[in-house]
Amino acid sequence: MKSSDPKVIQPICGRPLIHQLLETLHRAIPDADVAVIVGHGREKVEAVCKETDFGKKGRLTFILQDQQLGTGHAARCAMDAQWGEAQVKKKANILVMAGDSPLLTEELFKESSLPLSKGAALRLVSTILDHPTGYGRIVRKGKGAKAAIQKIVEEKDAGPKEKAIREVGMSFYLFEAAFLQKSLRGLKTANAQKEYYLTDVVTAAVKAKKKIDSLVWSNADDLLGINDFWELAAADRILMQRILKTHAKNGVRIIDPTRTRIEPTVQVSDGTVIHPGASLEGKTTIGRGTVIGAGVILKNVQVGEGCDVRTGTVGQDSVIENQVVLGPYANLRPGSHVGESAKIGNFVELKQTRIGKKTSVAHLSYLGDAEVGDRVNIGCGFVTCNFDGRVIDGSRKHKTVIGDDVFMGSDCQTIAPIKIGAGAYVASGSTLSEDVESEALAIARSRQVNKPGYAKKLKGPGN
Repeated sequence: MKSSDPKVIQPICGRPLIHQLLETLHRAIPDADVAVIVGHGREKVEAVCKETDFGKKGRLTFILQDQQLGTGHAARCAMDAQWGEAQVKKKANILVMAGDSPLLTEELFKESSLPLSKGAALRLVSTILDHPTGYGRIVRKGKGAKAAIQKIVEEKDAGPKEKAIREVGMSFYLFEAAFLQKSLRGLKTANAQKEYYLTDVVTAAVKAKKKIDSLVWSNADDLLGINDFWELAAADRILMQRILKTHAKNGVRIIDPTRTRIEPTVQVSDGTVIHPGASLEGKTTIGRGTVIGAGVILKNVQVGEGCDVRTGTVGQDSVIENQVVLGPYANLRPGSHVGESAKIGNFVELKQTRIGKKTSVAHLSYLGDAEVGDRVNIGCGFVTCNFDGRVIDGSRKHKTVIGDDVFMGSDCQTIAPIKIGAGAYVASGSTLSEDVESEALAIARSRQVNKPGYAKKLKGPGN
């Protein structure tokens, strides 16, 4: 993959490939002891892995592969380490998989990790592909899924007859620990790539007359690996459709699944309707009976029940309480909080602002660094002037506080820091630079002066 970052930390549906893989594995086998082979970009890979449930529980061991000498070499690094020795001592069975397989499912993990049959040294997971180019072919002695496996032939080492085989290995195995360790130590590099192939362990099992369990998985998508950004996009689409289908089965109406994104960390309650182009990201939660409009972007946002969130963007760590209406093209920047049954109109922008219950903010308004009480009416075109270059109380942004039941007329400005008392009335067109006491009427505009016929003078001769 052409990227400066390791392949396994490339994002899929909002989180790194290996994060997705480890979280699925944790749901299937939560008590597993996991070894992660690291090399290029190890610090980044380890940081991502430590954020998973396995990492938080201290069940991850990182093993360095200092030279990239093939899949067999990577596995040997693990088995020759203290971690591997411990697995041999426990007579454990070991699942081995590639870190770039983010579509592996809980069902596949559970079925592939079942105890090996008597006398078996390993279980090989394969699938059938219509176009198997690039994958190792499963060569069997005879026909059918029950025929004995003889070997796996990699694409670069396969002849015409072997390339015609449609059953392929997908770098997913269950090994008996002692057999795996011994076989890895005997691997050679007599192949086109001069590498140690993990697939040669299968050949070693055949030569040792060991039984090989076979699991032919019907859904090839589950086993797909990622080699470039095109394959990453294809895998992202598959995983996203799985996520959307789960939500739909749980009572969420998704108008157009082909144009909707819901990341795996998002929680959506039943009765929610999501329109095309919406993107729900991070740790966003959506309450029951809410409508998410077309093109809405929510990241790390809490949305209550019965809300109507139309087109717009809601910034991180914002909260929208129950029964809120968020108008088209509203923009809630990070740290906004909208109280129950409030209304945010068209083209309104909030930044670090708290809006009280049943408050209405009309269209074309900006509120930054503000606290607005309950049942307040903010007329259209209102602006909080929260920056003037001064540093007050250690901050370069200043606060506007508007009490409960205030009526703010259209086209007003408040020059912060300022407080508007509860129940005050501010006349339209006012620019306020001083506090307003409760229940007062504030008028802060120049007196109108009309000069009859003066317009003609301004226009000049001939107009």
